[in-house]
Amino acid sequence: MKHYIIRISQSIKRQNSVVKNKALIPLKLGLLTVKRGLAQETRETKVMLRTYQRFTKGQASKQEMEEANKQFVDVIRGLGLGVLVVLPFSPITLPFIVKLGERIGVNVLPSAFKLDFKDDEIIEIQQEIEVLVESESGSLPTDDKL
Repeated sequence: MKHYIIRISQSIKRQNSVVKNKALIPLKLGLLTVKRGLAQETRETKVMLRTYQRFTKGQASKQEMEEANKQFVDVIRGLGLGVLVVLPFSPITLPFIVKLGERIGVNVLPSAFKLDFKDDEIIEIQQEIEVLVESESGSLPTDDKL
């Protein structure tokens, strides 16, 4: 009887973890989007800094300076949102500010966080999520040990 109860409890734990993993997929998708956006902003900011450095030597073109200035505006936008993150109730205020900015027609988010994914990028994100879910579900206990 004790052996049977242990098997039932392990089965329930496995089912709960599968349900939990499926519920976490939207959260993981959101976090991967933020990760990709931050990585893109980092790359663009490094290019901006190199362009400004070349400008001080007189080696940057007007087009490069325009791109660098656009990226500088994105950095300022990111800093503005970063200040809001440390304020209380930021999980409520940030989405509100983003939606308000969309209604007014003001870009609040940096350009890397715009959600205009290509089909290839969506497939890559889905594959990354599947790998994460599979790696977490692979650590579940099996009935072979009993």
